[in-house]
Amino acid sequence: MVQFLDKSLQNQRYALQNIGIIDRMVRIVVGSAMIGVLFVYPVTTVNMWYVLLPLVGVFPLLTGILGWCPTYALFRTKSCGTDKRNSCGTFPDQLDHLINPH
Repeated sequence: MVQFLDKSLQNQRYALQNIGIIDRMVRIVVGSAMIGVLFVYPVTTVNMWYVLLPLVGVFPLLTGILGWCPTYALFRTKSCGTDKRNSCGTFPDQLDHLINPH
């Protein structure tokens, strides 16, 4: 089962991912920064932004890690697969195509 999923993720035509490598990296950094507010910002008074920002940050972090965005799927769009350097697939596969385009 795992081999089937791995092969289907690396297949550019039927890839489950719809987020490109640059989009994934930006989402991970932004999501981590939004969640990091909990650890950096001093808790003197808890307001709405202190609670809401980390909760909203979970969405870009998870979509960046998984490589699949439900919003992109809803509108049937992708930020990957536009050229050989930005192919759809697993994160190591995308990173390999970014560094060594075939």
